[in-house]
Amino acid sequence: MAYQKTEKVKKKIENKKESIIKAAKEVLANESYSATSIKSIAKKAGIATGTFYLYFSNKEKLVETIVDEMYAKLLDSIKKERAKHEQVIDKLQASMEATIRLFAKEQHLAKILLVQIPSLNHAFNRKLDEIEKELIKLTLADLKELTDQGKLPKQDIQISAMAFVGSFRQVMISWLREGEPKNIEEAYQTLIQYNLRGLGKS
Repeated sequence: MAYQKTEKVKKKIENKKESIIKAAKEVLANESYSATSIKSIAKKAGIATGTFYLYFSNKEKLVETIVDEMYAKLLDSIKKERAKHEQVIDKLQASMEATIRLFAKEQHLAKILLVQIPSLNHAFNRKLDEIEKELIKLTLADLKELTDQGKLPKQDIQISAMAFVGSFRQVMISWLREGEPKNIEEAYQTLIQYNLRGLGKS
């Protein structure tokens, strides 16, 4: 008869997993991705190195979990910000603003996830592409509604959505990699106005 985990055991396993993830974030906040070791994460979490492998097969799987968690947090933040507005154009702006604010709040982690890791691991590039595609999909729906309402001129909204999201990603990457622009929230205001003019919004 197969062993059935009790709710108490399941909760204990989940808590331990969360403590490892929390420890990894703290270590990554002070180290580069390459310099971060499983040993240092285990030490921070207060567990034996061997115990780490009961929860994650390797460092990449752990960081993939962190990426998924950040992605879920981003989508939740976007939904909450969009829910505050009735006008589609405001919802469109809210999506990008929520993205900028989350990455600005977790700048070091964002730098690791968006700059360091993609240059070392192609699998993470695919993960980031998935995130970007979801943002494009959301933007595409907004642009379709705006053009259908006559609030934007007729255009290839697929291309427009890709350009809209792509410009934000480019500025974000530059900010994380080079420190330019210095103030990302001020840059957001300029970027949103630039994009709206490009879409034909007067």
